[in-house]
Amino acid sequence: MTNDHAPDHARAASGPAPLAGPRLLVVDDAATVRAYHRSIFAAAGFVVAEAANGYEALERTLIEPFDLLIVDVNMPMMDGYALVEAVRTGTALPDVPIIMISTEGESRDADEAYRRGANLYLVKPADPEQLVLTARMLCGVAAAPVPGGRS
Repeated sequence: MTNDHAPDHARAASGPAPLAGPRLLVVDDAATVRAYHRSIFAAAGFVVAEAANGYEALERTLIEPFDLLIVDVNMPMMDGYALVEAVRTGTALPDVPIIMISTEGESRDADEAYRRGANLYLVKPADPEQLVLTARMLCGVAAAPVPGGRS
């Protein structure tokens, strides 16, 4: 809590509040995959939220701002393709960058992802270093060393 009535030198002594990184939403029905992506992105300075399916993710995008979505394709209730299309046409985040990541490696899968509005389609397992660098680029964040990445 900030004391707006404190002298300037008292406020300055505590220093500026730490800046939060870009807000990212990981959408995957597999809890282990969400945890894996959370660990990668949190270590790289992203603020990570999770959703277990497309409906939950769509609801979150309607009430919270995100700088990037990481979306699985195959999920119950609402798949990733439907989620991407819904985000592009019916939310406050129509321009948010979206990376789709799936075990589906056919060119038709990537074509469908791009047709629905994804910015990038990757096949699992995605290289963590490349994933973080791409996420930073899509969020407009300056390049920085990736924790645990190659030198």
